Amino acid sequence: MIDLLKRRNNKGKRLVALIDGEHYPDVTHDAIEKLRDVFAGDVVGIIFLGGTEKLIMDDPEQYFGKKLFVIKELCCDFLKALDYFKPDIAYDLSDEPVVDYQIRMQIASYCFSRNCSYMGPDFLFEKNNKKLEISKPSISIIGTGKRIGKTAISSYIATMLVKNGVDVCVMAMGRGGPKYPQVIRGQDIEITPQFLLSVSKKGFHASSDYMEDALTSRVTTIGCRRCGGGFGGQIFLTNIKKGIEEIEKIGPQLALVEGSGASVPDIRTDAAVCVIGAAQNWESIIGYLGLYRIMIADMVLITMCEEPLASKQKIHFLKNQIKKLNPEAVVFCSVFRPYPLSDIANKKIMIAMTAKHDIKAGMKNYIEEKYRCSVTDISFNLSNRKLLRKDLENAGSYDTILTELKAASVDLVTDYAFRNQKSIVYMNNIPIISEEQNFEKELLNMYKRIKR
Repeated sequence: MIDLLKRRNNKGKRLVALIDGEHYPDVTHDAIEKLRDVFAGDVVGIIFLGGTEKLIMDDPEQYFGKKLFVIKELCCDFLKALDYFKPDIAYDLSDEPVVDYQIRMQIASYCFSRNCSYMGPDFLFEKNNKKLEISKPSISIIGTGKRIGKTAISSYIATMLVKNGVDVCVMAMGRGGPKYPQVIRGQDIEITPQFLLSVSKKGFHASSDYMEDALTSRVTTIGCRRCGGGFGGQIFLTNIKKGIEEIEKIGPQLALVEGSGASVPDIRTDAAVCVIGAAQNWESIIGYLGLYRIMIADMVLITMCEEPLASKQKIHFLKNQIKKLNPEAVVFCSVFRPYPLSDIANKKIMIAMTAKHDIKAGMKNYIEEKYRCSVTDISFNLSNRKLLRKDLENAGSYDTILTELKAASVDLVTDYAFRNQKSIVYMNNIPIISEEQNFEKELLNMYKRIKR
Protein backbone atom coordinates (compact mmCIF):
# COMPACT_ATOMS: atom_id res chain seq x y z
CA MET A 1 0.00 0.00 0.00
CA ILE A 2 3.00 2.31 0.37
CA ASP A 3 3.56 2.01 -3.39
CA LEU A 4 -0.10 2.80 -3.98
CA LEU A 5 0.18 5.82 -1.71
CA LYS A 6 3.14 6.98 -3.79
CA ARG A 7 1.36 6.43 -7.12
CA ARG A 8 -1.87 8.18 -6.15
CA ASN A 9 -2.38 11.76 -7.19
CA ASN A 10 -2.28 13.14 -3.65
CA LYS A 11 -0.98 16.62 -4.35
CA GLY A 12 -2.99 19.05 -2.22
CA LYS A 13 -4.62 16.19 -0.27
CA ARG A 14 -4.70 15.94 3.53
CA LEU A 15 -3.73 12.79 5.46
CA VAL A 16 -4.20 12.00 9.13
CA ALA A 17 -2.32 9.12 10.81
CA LEU A 18 -4.09 6.79 13.24
CA ILE A 19 -1.80 5.49 15.99
CA ASP A 20 -1.97 3.59 19.29
CA GLY A 21 0.07 3.47 22.49
CA GLU A 22 0.97 -0.19 22.13
CA HIS A 23 3.79 0.62 19.70
CA TYR A 24 6.95 2.18 21.09
CA PRO A 25 6.94 5.92 20.38
CA ASP A 26 10.14 5.83 18.31
CA VAL A 27 8.65 3.13 16.07
CA THR A 28 5.48 5.16 15.56
CA HIS A 29 7.55 8.31 15.02
CA ASP A 30 9.55 6.65 12.25
CA ALA A 31 6.36 5.31 10.64
CA ILE A 32 4.86 8.80 10.55
CA GLU A 33 8.10 10.14 9.05
CA LYS A 34 7.84 7.47 6.36
CA LEU A 35 4.29 8.62 5.60
CA ARG A 36 5.60 12.17 5.25
CA ASP A 37 8.25 10.98 2.82
CA VAL A 38 5.94 9.02 0.52
CA PHE A 39 2.76 11.13 0.71
CA ALA A 40 2.70 13.95 -1.83
CA GLY A 41 0.14 15.89 0.16
CA ASP A 42 0.19 17.12 3.74
CA VAL A 43 0.19 14.94 6.87
CA VAL A 44 -2.02 17.26 8.90
CA GLY A 45 -2.26 15.47 12.22
CA ILE A 46 -2.52 12.34 14.34
CA ILE A 47 -5.50 10.57 15.89
CA PHE A 48 -4.58 8.57 18.97
CA LEU A 49 -6.88 5.54 19.28
CA GLY A 50 -5.84 4.32 22.73
CA GLY A 51 -3.46 1.97 24.53
CA THR A 52 -0.90 3.31 26.97
CA GLU A 53 1.47 0.40 27.56
CA LYS A 54 4.33 2.03 25.66
CA LEU A 55 3.22 5.67 25.48
CA ILE A 56 5.76 7.07 27.93
CA MET A 57 6.51 10.63 26.76
CA ASP A 58 5.07 13.68 28.55
CA ASP A 59 4.26 15.73 25.44
CA PRO A 60 3.39 13.49 22.44
CA GLU A 61 2.49 16.47 20.22
CA GLN A 62 5.96 17.92 20.62
CA TYR A 63 7.51 14.48 20.13
CA PHE A 64 5.65 13.72 16.91
CA GLY A 65 5.64 17.30 15.67
CA LYS A 66 1.93 17.24 14.79
CA LYS A 67 -1.35 18.12 16.44
CA LEU A 68 -2.68 15.01 18.22
CA PHE A 69 -6.36 14.28 18.86
CA VAL A 70 -7.01 11.74 21.64
CA ILE A 71 -9.96 9.36 21.24
CA LYS A 72 -11.63 8.48 24.54
CA GLU A 73 -14.75 6.84 23.10
CA LEU A 74 -14.71 5.85 19.43
CA CYS A 75 -18.40 6.42 18.69
CA CYS A 76 -18.33 9.92 20.18
CA ASP A 77 -14.86 11.23 19.44
CA PHE A 78 -13.71 9.87 16.09
CA LEU A 79 -16.09 12.02 14.05
CA LYS A 80 -14.98 15.06 16.05
CA ALA A 81 -11.38 14.24 15.12
CA LEU A 82 -12.29 13.96 11.43
CA ASP A 83 -14.21 17.22 11.57
CA TYR A 84 -11.17 18.87 13.18
CA PHE A 85 -8.54 17.64 10.71
CA LYS A 86 -10.79 17.36 7.60
CA PRO A 87 -8.56 14.71 6.00
CA ASP A 88 -8.93 13.15 2.56
CA ILE A 89 -7.23 9.96 3.78
CA ALA A 90 -6.95 8.36 7.21
CA TYR A 91 -3.92 6.03 7.30
CA ASP A 92 -4.03 3.41 10.05
CA LEU A 93 -0.75 2.62 11.83
CA SER A 94 -2.50 0.96 14.81
CA ASP A 95 -2.97 -2.74 15.50
CA GLU A 96 -4.39 -5.28 17.94
CA PRO A 97 -5.29 -5.17 20.77
CA VAL A 98 -6.38 -1.52 20.52
CA VAL A 99 -8.03 -1.90 17.12
CA ASP A 100 -9.59 -5.17 16.00
CA TYR A 101 -11.28 -6.04 12.68
CA GLN A 102 -14.73 -4.87 13.78
CA ILE A 103 -13.40 -1.54 15.03
CA ARG A 104 -11.61 -1.06 11.73
CA MET A 105 -14.88 -1.46 9.86
CA GLN A 106 -16.49 1.09 12.18
CA ILE A 107 -13.62 3.48 11.46
CA ALA A 108 -14.20 2.93 7.74
CA SER A 109 -17.86 3.88 8.22
CA TYR A 110 -16.92 7.04 10.11
CA CYS A 111 -14.44 7.96 7.39
CA PHE A 112 -16.97 7.37 4.61
CA SER A 113 -19.54 9.55 6.37
CA ARG A 114 -17.01 12.41 6.21
CA ASN A 115 -15.93 11.80 2.60
CA CYS A 116 -12.60 10.41 3.73
CA SER A 117 -10.85 7.31 2.42
CA TYR A 118 -9.48 4.77 4.92
CA MET A 119 -6.15 3.07 4.27
CA GLY A 120 -3.73 0.74 6.00
CA PRO A 121 -0.73 -1.46 5.22
CA ASP A 122 -2.77 -3.94 3.16
CA PHE A 123 -6.20 -2.35 2.64
CA LEU A 124 -7.89 0.64 1.10
CA PHE A 125 -11.51 1.71 1.47
CA GLU A 126 -11.80 4.36 -1.22
CA LYS A 127 -14.54 6.88 -0.64
CA ASN A 128 -16.49 7.58 -3.79
CA ASN A 129 -17.28 11.29 -3.70
CA LYS A 130 -20.49 11.23 -5.69
CA LYS A 131 -20.51 13.56 -8.65
CA LEU A 132 -23.88 12.67 -10.18
CA GLU A 133 -26.62 15.11 -9.30
CA ILE A 134 -30.30 15.70 -10.06
CA SER A 135 -31.57 19.24 -10.57
CA LYS A 136 -34.83 18.35 -8.80
CA PRO A 137 -35.10 17.67 -5.04
CA SER A 138 -34.17 14.05 -4.36
CA ILE A 139 -34.31 11.46 -1.58
CA SER A 140 -32.35 8.22 -1.67
CA ILE A 141 -33.87 5.10 -0.13
CA ILE A 142 -31.10 2.72 0.89
CA GLY A 143 -30.87 -0.41 3.00
CA THR A 144 -28.51 -2.52 5.07
CA GLY A 145 -29.31 -5.72 3.20
CA LYS A 146 -31.56 -7.67 0.86
CA ARG A 147 -35.15 -8.76 1.60
CA ILE A 148 -35.86 -6.11 4.22
CA GLY A 149 -38.71 -4.38 2.37
CA LYS A 150 -36.90 -1.45 0.78
CA THR A 151 -39.07 -1.43 -2.36
CA ALA A 152 -42.26 -1.64 -0.30
CA ILE A 153 -41.08 1.35 1.73
CA SER A 154 -40.20 3.26 -1.44
CA SER A 155 -43.67 2.59 -2.86
CA TYR A 156 -45.30 3.61 0.43
CA ILE A 157 -43.35 6.88 0.59
CA ALA A 158 -44.20 7.67 -3.04
CA THR A 159 -47.90 7.01 -2.40
CA MET A 160 -47.91 9.18 0.74
CA LEU A 161 -46.23 12.08 -1.05
CA VAL A 162 -48.63 11.86 -4.00
CA LYS A 163 -51.53 11.93 -1.52
CA ASN A 164 -50.10 15.22 -0.27
CA GLY A 165 -49.94 16.73 -3.75
CA VAL A 166 -46.28 16.07 -4.60
CA ASP A 167 -45.45 14.95 -8.15
CA VAL A 168 -43.08 12.01 -7.58
CA CYS A 169 -40.88 9.95 -9.87
CA VAL A 170 -39.09 6.80 -8.63
CA MET A 171 -35.80 5.60 -10.12
CA ALA A 172 -34.88 2.06 -9.09
CA MET A 173 -31.87 -0.01 -10.07
CA GLY A 174 -31.62 -3.77 -9.91
CA ARG A 175 -29.39 -6.68 -10.76
CA GLY A 176 -31.90 -7.62 -13.47
CA GLY A 177 -32.57 -4.09 -14.66
CA PRO A 178 -32.69 -3.06 -18.33
CA LYS A 179 -29.61 -2.23 -20.38
CA TYR A 180 -31.14 1.11 -21.26
CA PRO A 181 -33.29 2.92 -18.66
CA GLN A 182 -36.97 2.14 -19.08
CA VAL A 183 -39.80 4.51 -18.14
CA ILE A 184 -43.13 3.15 -16.87
CA ARG A 185 -45.89 5.70 -16.33
CA GLY A 186 -47.71 3.83 -13.61
CA GLN A 187 -50.55 6.33 -13.47
CA ASP A 188 -51.35 5.87 -17.17
CA ILE A 189 -50.81 2.18 -17.88
CA GLU A 190 -52.67 -0.85 -16.57
CA ILE A 191 -50.03 -3.29 -15.39
CA THR A 192 -51.77 -6.63 -15.88
CA PRO A 193 -50.34 -10.16 -15.65
CA GLN A 194 -50.59 -10.34 -19.45
CA PHE A 195 -48.60 -7.12 -19.79
CA LEU A 196 -45.88 -8.34 -17.42
CA LEU A 197 -45.65 -11.71 -19.15
CA SER A 198 -45.25 -9.97 -22.51
CA VAL A 199 -42.44 -7.86 -21.03
CA SER A 200 -40.77 -11.04 -19.74
CA LYS A 201 -41.03 -12.76 -23.12
CA LYS A 202 -39.26 -9.81 -24.73
CA GLY A 203 -36.25 -10.62 -22.55
CA PHE A 204 -36.74 -8.03 -19.80
CA HIS A 205 -36.87 -8.74 -16.07
CA ALA A 206 -40.57 -8.07 -15.50
CA SER A 207 -40.27 -8.38 -11.71
CA SER A 208 -37.63 -5.67 -11.43
CA ASP A 209 -38.13 -3.12 -8.65
CA TYR A 210 -39.23 -0.31 -10.97
CA MET A 211 -42.07 -2.54 -12.20
CA GLU A 212 -43.13 -3.27 -8.63
CA ASP A 213 -42.99 0.44 -7.76
CA ALA A 214 -45.15 1.32 -10.79
CA LEU A 215 -47.65 -1.45 -9.99
CA THR A 216 -48.06 -0.64 -6.31
CA SER A 217 -47.66 3.16 -6.17
CA ARG A 218 -49.04 4.09 -9.61
CA VAL A 219 -46.36 6.74 -10.19
CA THR A 220 -43.85 7.17 -12.99
CA THR A 221 -40.85 4.92 -12.48
CA ILE A 222 -37.51 4.53 -14.22
CA GLY A 223 -35.75 1.19 -14.31
CA CYS A 224 -31.96 1.02 -14.25
CA ARG A 225 -29.42 -1.74 -13.66
CA ARG A 226 -26.38 -2.32 -11.52
CA CYS A 227 -23.72 -4.97 -10.98
CA GLY A 228 -21.57 -5.39 -7.89
CA GLY A 229 -21.76 -3.82 -4.48
CA GLY A 230 -18.84 -2.87 -2.25
CA PHE A 231 -18.68 -2.69 1.54
CA GLY A 232 -19.88 0.91 1.38
CA GLY A 233 -22.42 0.20 -1.34
CA GLN A 234 -20.34 1.39 -4.29
CA ILE A 235 -21.35 -0.14 -7.63
CA PHE A 236 -19.11 -1.52 -10.37
CA LEU A 237 -21.50 -1.04 -13.31
CA THR A 238 -24.67 1.00 -13.57
CA ASN A 239 -26.62 3.11 -16.07
CA ILE A 240 -28.14 5.53 -13.55
CA LYS A 241 -26.45 8.47 -15.29
CA LYS A 242 -28.79 7.79 -18.21
CA GLY A 243 -31.59 7.32 -15.69
CA ILE A 244 -30.96 10.84 -14.38
CA GLU A 245 -31.37 12.14 -17.93
CA GLU A 246 -34.83 10.54 -17.99
CA ILE A 247 -35.69 12.19 -14.66
CA GLU A 248 -34.68 15.57 -16.08
CA LYS A 249 -36.95 15.02 -19.10
CA ILE A 250 -39.89 14.07 -16.89
CA GLY A 251 -39.32 16.98 -14.49
CA PRO A 252 -41.02 15.76 -11.29
CA GLN A 253 -41.22 17.84 -8.13
CA LEU A 254 -39.31 15.10 -6.29
CA ALA A 255 -37.18 12.12 -7.32
CA LEU A 256 -36.96 9.04 -5.11
CA VAL A 257 -33.74 7.15 -5.84
CA GLU A 258 -34.04 3.55 -4.69
CA GLY A 259 -30.97 1.49 -3.92
CA SER A 260 -30.66 -2.21 -4.67
CA GLY A 261 -29.84 -4.66 -1.89
CA ALA A 262 -27.23 -2.88 0.23
CA SER A 263 -25.84 -0.87 -2.69
CA VAL A 264 -26.00 2.91 -2.56
CA PRO A 265 -26.78 4.88 -5.75
CA ASP A 266 -23.86 6.97 -7.00
CA ILE A 267 -25.91 10.15 -6.73
CA ARG A 268 -25.61 13.09 -4.38
CA THR A 269 -29.18 13.29 -3.07
CA ASP A 270 -30.64 15.93 -0.77
CA ALA A 271 -31.76 13.48 1.92
CA ALA A 272 -31.68 9.76 2.70
CA VAL A 273 -33.98 7.15 4.24
CA CYS A 274 -32.24 4.01 5.52
CA VAL A 275 -34.22 0.76 5.85
CA ILE A 276 -33.08 -1.86 8.39
CA GLY A 277 -34.63 -5.29 8.91
CA ALA A 278 -35.29 -6.03 12.59
CA ALA A 279 -34.27 -9.64 11.98
CA GLN A 280 -30.80 -8.62 10.77
CA ASN A 281 -27.81 -9.40 12.94
CA TRP A 282 -26.68 -6.13 14.51
CA GLU A 283 -23.06 -7.25 14.79
CA SER A 284 -23.03 -7.92 11.04
CA ILE A 285 -24.47 -4.49 10.29
CA ILE A 286 -21.97 -2.51 12.37
CA GLY A 287 -19.15 -5.00 11.78
CA TYR A 288 -19.20 -4.05 8.12
CA LEU A 289 -20.30 -0.75 6.62
CA GLY A 290 -24.01 -0.86 7.42
CA LEU A 291 -23.04 1.66 10.06
CA TYR A 292 -22.12 4.13 7.29
CA ARG A 293 -25.59 3.83 5.78
CA ILE A 294 -27.18 4.61 9.15
CA MET A 295 -24.90 7.61 9.69
CA ILE A 296 -25.83 9.33 6.42
CA ALA A 297 -29.59 8.87 6.92
CA ASP A 298 -32.06 11.61 7.82
CA MET A 299 -34.65 8.96 8.65
CA VAL A 300 -34.27 5.30 9.64
CA LEU A 301 -37.11 2.82 9.21
CA ILE A 302 -36.87 -0.52 11.01
CA THR A 303 -39.05 -3.11 9.27
CA MET A 304 -40.45 -6.49 10.37
CA CYS A 305 -40.71 -5.39 14.01
CA GLU A 306 -42.64 -8.36 15.34
CA GLU A 307 -42.10 -11.81 16.71
CA PRO A 308 -40.90 -14.35 15.73
CA LEU A 309 -38.66 -12.20 13.51
CA ALA A 310 -37.52 -9.92 16.32
CA SER A 311 -38.30 -9.68 20.03
CA LYS A 312 -39.42 -6.48 21.75
CA GLN A 313 -36.05 -6.38 23.50
CA LYS A 314 -34.17 -6.48 20.20
CA ILE A 315 -36.34 -3.77 18.66
CA HIS A 316 -35.72 -1.56 21.70
CA PHE A 317 -31.99 -2.28 21.39
CA LEU A 318 -31.98 -1.37 17.68
CA LYS A 319 -33.72 1.94 18.25
CA ASN A 320 -31.31 2.91 21.04
CA GLN A 321 -28.22 1.94 19.05
CA ILE A 322 -29.38 3.81 15.95
CA LYS A 323 -30.05 6.97 17.95
CA LYS A 324 -26.63 6.64 19.58
CA LEU A 325 -24.94 6.37 16.18
CA ASN A 326 -27.03 9.05 14.50
CA PRO A 327 -28.78 11.31 17.04
CA GLU A 328 -30.14 13.56 14.28
CA ALA A 329 -32.07 10.81 12.48
CA VAL A 330 -35.74 10.17 13.21
CA VAL A 331 -36.41 6.45 13.78
CA PHE A 332 -39.64 4.56 13.09
CA CYS A 333 -40.68 0.93 13.49
CA SER A 334 -42.97 -0.97 11.14
CA VAL A 335 -44.46 -4.32 10.21
CA PHE A 336 -45.62 -5.46 6.78
CA ARG A 337 -49.10 -6.66 5.93
CA PRO A 338 -50.13 -8.13 2.55
CA TYR A 339 -52.57 -6.23 0.37
CA PRO A 340 -53.91 -8.10 -2.70
CA LEU A 341 -54.32 -5.80 -5.68
CA SER A 342 -57.45 -7.70 -6.81
CA ASP A 343 -60.36 -9.31 -4.96
CA ILE A 344 -59.56 -12.80 -3.60
CA ALA A 345 -62.71 -13.35 -1.52
CA ASN A 346 -63.94 -16.98 -1.54
CA LYS A 347 -60.88 -18.13 -3.49
CA LYS A 348 -58.60 -21.08 -2.72
CA ILE A 349 -55.22 -19.41 -2.52
CA MET A 350 -51.65 -20.54 -3.06
CA ILE A 351 -49.21 -17.81 -1.92
CA ALA A 352 -45.67 -17.31 -3.27
CA MET A 353 -43.37 -15.00 -1.29
CA THR A 354 -39.74 -14.11 -0.58
CA ALA A 355 -40.35 -13.70 3.17
CA LYS A 356 -39.08 -15.96 5.95
CA HIS A 357 -40.85 -19.25 6.72
CA ASP A 358 -41.20 -18.16 10.37
CA ILE A 359 -44.25 -16.03 9.53
CA LYS A 360 -46.25 -18.80 7.83
CA ALA A 361 -48.90 -19.32 10.52
CA GLY A 362 -49.44 -15.61 11.08
CA MET A 363 -49.55 -14.89 7.35
CA LYS A 364 -52.14 -17.62 6.70
CA ASN A 365 -54.41 -16.47 9.52
CA TYR A 366 -54.16 -12.81 8.57
CA ILE A 367 -55.01 -13.30 4.89
CA GLU A 368 -57.85 -15.72 5.55
CA GLU A 369 -59.47 -13.45 8.16
CA LYS A 370 -58.83 -10.16 6.37
CA TYR A 371 -59.77 -11.20 2.84
CA ARG A 372 -62.27 -14.04 3.47
CA CYS A 373 -60.41 -16.67 1.45
CA SER A 374 -58.87 -20.08 2.05
CA VAL A 375 -55.08 -20.42 1.97
CA THR A 376 -54.10 -23.95 0.92
CA ASP A 377 -50.34 -23.41 1.07
CA ILE A 378 -47.57 -20.81 1.19
CA SER A 379 -44.25 -21.03 -0.61
CA PHE A 380 -41.35 -18.92 0.66
CA ASN A 381 -39.19 -19.96 -2.31
CA LEU A 382 -39.99 -17.15 -4.74
CA SER A 383 -36.25 -16.58 -5.18
CA ASN A 384 -35.46 -20.32 -5.54
CA ARG A 385 -36.89 -21.46 -8.86
CA LYS A 386 -36.30 -25.18 -8.41
CA LEU A 387 -38.06 -25.36 -5.05
CA LEU A 388 -40.72 -22.87 -6.15
CA ARG A 389 -41.73 -25.05 -9.09
CA LYS A 390 -42.13 -28.02 -6.76
CA ASP A 391 -44.20 -25.94 -4.34
CA LEU A 392 -46.56 -24.86 -7.11
CA GLU A 393 -47.05 -28.43 -8.27
CA ASN A 394 -47.46 -29.96 -4.79
CA ALA A 395 -49.67 -27.36 -3.14
CA GLY A 396 -52.90 -29.30 -3.49
CA SER A 397 -56.18 -27.83 -4.68
CA TYR A 398 -56.17 -24.09 -5.37
CA ASP A 399 -57.61 -21.80 -8.03
CA THR A 400 -55.64 -18.59 -7.46
CA ILE A 401 -51.98 -17.75 -6.94
CA LEU A 402 -51.25 -14.69 -4.81
CA THR A 403 -47.70 -13.45 -5.23
CA GLU A 404 -45.38 -10.53 -4.69
CA LEU A 405 -43.93 -8.96 -7.82
CA LYS A 406 -40.39 -10.18 -7.14
CA ALA A 407 -37.83 -12.68 -8.36
CA ALA A 408 -39.58 -15.39 -10.43
CA SER A 409 -43.13 -14.11 -9.97
CA VAL A 410 -43.65 -13.36 -13.67
CA ASP A 411 -41.56 -15.67 -15.84
CA LEU A 412 -42.26 -18.69 -13.60
CA VAL A 413 -45.32 -18.09 -11.38
CA THR A 414 -47.45 -16.05 -13.79
CA ASP A 415 -46.50 -18.30 -16.68
CA TYR A 416 -47.38 -21.37 -14.57
CA ALA A 417 -50.76 -19.85 -13.69
CA PHE A 418 -51.65 -19.20 -17.31
CA ARG A 419 -50.58 -22.67 -18.44
CA ASN A 420 -52.53 -24.38 -15.63
CA GLN A 421 -55.74 -22.32 -15.75
CA LYS A 422 -55.09 -20.58 -12.42
CA SER A 423 -55.93 -16.97 -11.64
CA ILE A 424 -52.96 -14.78 -10.74
CA VAL A 425 -53.17 -11.87 -8.29
CA TYR A 426 -50.26 -9.66 -7.27
CA MET A 427 -49.98 -8.20 -3.82
CA ASN A 428 -48.36 -5.22 -2.19
CA ASN A 429 -46.61 -5.34 1.19
CA ILE A 430 -48.05 -2.40 3.11
CA PRO A 431 -45.89 -1.08 5.97
CA ILE A 432 -47.85 -0.41 9.13
CA ILE A 433 -45.74 2.23 10.83
CA SER A 434 -45.91 3.08 14.48
CA GLU A 435 -46.76 6.75 14.89
CA GLU A 436 -47.91 6.95 11.26
CA GLN A 437 -49.03 10.57 11.61
CA ASN A 438 -45.59 11.55 12.85
CA PHE A 439 -44.01 9.60 9.98
CA GLU A 440 -46.09 11.51 7.43
CA LYS A 441 -45.24 14.78 9.17
CA GLU A 442 -41.50 14.01 9.20
CA LEU A 443 -41.60 12.93 5.56
CA LEU A 444 -43.31 16.14 4.47
CA ASN A 445 -40.91 18.19 6.60
CA MET A 446 -38.02 16.42 4.85
CA TYR A 447 -39.51 17.35 1.47
CA LYS A 448 -40.05 20.98 2.52
CA ARG A 449 -36.42 21.22 3.68
CA ILE A 450 -35.04 20.11 0.33
CA LYS A 451 -37.65 21.77 -1.87
CA ARG A 452 -36.16 24.39 -4.17
